[in-house]
Amino acid sequence: MGTETMQLTALEKAFGELQKQLDAEQFDAGLAALERLLAQLPAELDEGQRALKYRLLNARVAALTKLDRFDQVLHDCAAMLDLISVDQASAQRAGVMTQLSFAQANLLMPEQALRAAHVALQDGLQLHNNLLTAQALERLAMVYLSMGDGDAALTLMFEALGHMDQHKSDYERIRRYSNAMHLICSLYDAYIDAEKFGAAAAVLERANSFNEPAAALAPDVASQYIVCMWRANQARWHRRCGRRQMARGAFLDLEQRAAANAWHAIRRPVLLELALMEEGECRPQEALKLLAAVFEGAELRVRDVVALPALRAQQRCFRATGQVEQAAAAAAQWESRQTARRQAVRQAELQLPGLDQRILSSLAAAESARLDEVVRQLRERRRQGAGLSLLDHQWMAPSAST
Repeated sequence: MGTETMQLTALEKAFGELQKQLDAEQFDAGLAALERLLAQLPAELDEGQRALKYRLLNARVAALTKLDRFDQVLHDCAAMLDLISVDQASAQRAGVMTQLSFAQANLLMPEQALRAAHVALQDGLQLHNNLLTAQALERLAMVYLSMGDGDAALTLMFEALGHMDQHKSDYERIRRYSNAMHLICSLYDAYIDAEKFGAAAAVLERANSFNEPAAALAPDVASQYIVCMWRANQARWHRRCGRRQMARGAFLDLEQRAAANAWHAIRRPVLLELALMEEGECRPQEALKLLAAVFEGAELRVRDVVALPALRAQQRCFRATGQVEQAAAAAAQWESRQTARRQAVRQAELQLPGLDQRILSSLAAAESARLDEVVRQLRERRRQGAGLSLLDHQWMAPSAST
């Protein structure tokens, strides 16, 4: 066995060990180990080393996503694009574009996220890969929601479910159901905020079509983590449907399970939901205790999707209990997070000036022109105030026209 082969084998073994750290949410140690492995790869890579580097970067993207470090995700996605052929459809290109779209959407860059997700969709369809197609449709659904088009978002999410009906993996199917329920709850909240109560009630009914099949599937899924994620989103739906006791019981059970397993990505949103229930029943002090628990464990960042609504709830509850200074502090933290997100976008644009163009060049010319028109129409709807507006989401147009 040659020296280079032995080194690659050792790196592969080390990669397997650090993956266990990442799976256990030991992100600091896992990311540091990833950095050491990446540093051991030579500047000039052979085929095996390129494949390993891609996998290492992919693992880092997964970890950085859970830490809300979306500007760093963009950098790693750009690096992964350097390792694959970007001028033809492939599962790898579709995967990177899906990750790019998720990061850009979370950085309030929906126009770029829309185009990246469409590259993933065209690749998934061309490759006849139902999983890639479903994942891309999910990304598109969330992007359209953030751009104010709830109807398109719902249509795309149900298209994703249609593709997953053809997939044999119970794990992937329950993920799709969970993500669909998440979108339905988010869309409901947006309609309520816009005082479109009829539309809000109607969107909740759409979950009736898959709630029972998903609930029946859950016991057969080996991953308890993803099952708990599904149950948390199902409980969110029950709360919004008015089944408060059913929701509360599920949330309390899930909070205990998530705490025992250190599943912060499940526990924190559940605590937020419980806090909102307490606030809705005029118990602001009890809500504040739960909201404080959301931010426990300073070593792990609370993701913006949870932190921002939690900080808004803290503001309301502090004001309701006469704690003016604490309410002002929560408002300042909310603004600080929004400012940091805007700064991350601008920094990414400066450091990765060619990334948007690489996404555009991956689209067929006709598709690119069609998306330009879609973006123009959505911009106009937003200017006229005709579309939905998500809380904590300020659509940031690109600095330079794409």
